[in-house]
Amino acid sequence: MRIESRRRPAVALVLWMLAGWAGCATFDRGKSLVPSKPSARTGPFVIYSNTGATGEAPAVRCLEALERDAGRELGFRPSANQSPVEIYVLDSREDFDHFLRFYYPELPTRRAFFIAMGSQRLVYTYASPRLDEDLRHEATHAMLHGAFGEMPLWLDEGLAEYFETDRSDPGAERKRLELIAEDLARGWKPDLARLEAMADIKQMTQRDYRESWSWVRMMLRGPEEGRTILMEYLGEPERAGARIAPRLAAARLDERALVAYLDGLRKPGGLAEKPAPAVTPASGSVRLQDSPEPPHRRTIRGFFHRIGSWIGL
Repeated sequence: MRIESRRRPAVALVLWMLAGWAGCATFDRGKSLVPSKPSARTGPFVIYSNTGATGEAPAVRCLEALERDAGRELGFRPSANQSPVEIYVLDSREDFDHFLRFYYPELPTRRAFFIAMGSQRLVYTYASPRLDEDLRHEATHAMLHGAFGEMPLWLDEGLAEYFETDRSDPGAERKRLELIAEDLARGWKPDLARLEAMADIKQMTQRDYRESWSWVRMMLRGPEEGRTILMEYLGEPERAGARIAPRLAAARLDERALVAYLDGLRKPGGLAEKPAPAVTPASGSVRLQDSPEPPHRRTIRGFFHRIGSWIGL
């Protein structure tokens, strides 16, 4: 889930101070609720965790795989001019819920979320059995926000849904296809124009997430025209108001074609597709190297940056 930073009234600062005085920052256990020290780094990601992590930790491996997948299918390469994506993995669901209640009370119940605040890209989640899936989803938002800027809501979520699945395991998509088949059996029909009109995350249902995924799936793994249209769209510097549905329809990749594509995936062997064609990254892009700035200074700056955004600075 992505959320946009927004200004809050000055009273938010008072609430924050009261929350900290009440023990929110430490949760009365003598240790930081939100990890303050980086425990691992891979590619464009810095992971903050109280429990520590190594290069072989599952969280690190899944982020490495995500970067490879996004590089192969979208030509993604992190820029050396951008700050790394900060990923905070809290110890438990209890800690995460406590954190949300005090700092983001307007959010619905979630396992993870991404927030962009100026040049900062932050992901918050907690250690759960679905940590890999949550990390891949929210880290996709963070990566693509840095690479392509703001995207339409449906496309942002569709790409995150697509990359949250381990691309080396096509069978992992089977459950999603079964749910779409049930949707179709109940009379549902895809409607990309309706998706493109959505601007509020609260409008999106689980069915909308599945439909967003299906459009992205067809564009990236279906007829080559779809990939071309998607990559051209992502490469446009100004996408405000630009619709992708007419472009797909002109290439005969409309709702009828989507249903036929999904039907083909459900057939025996339908998911055993050839590997996605590699996309050449843009010239001049380089792999992000370690920042020379000490991690604790970056964390402190981000901390006060967040306070400033809350009080409208």
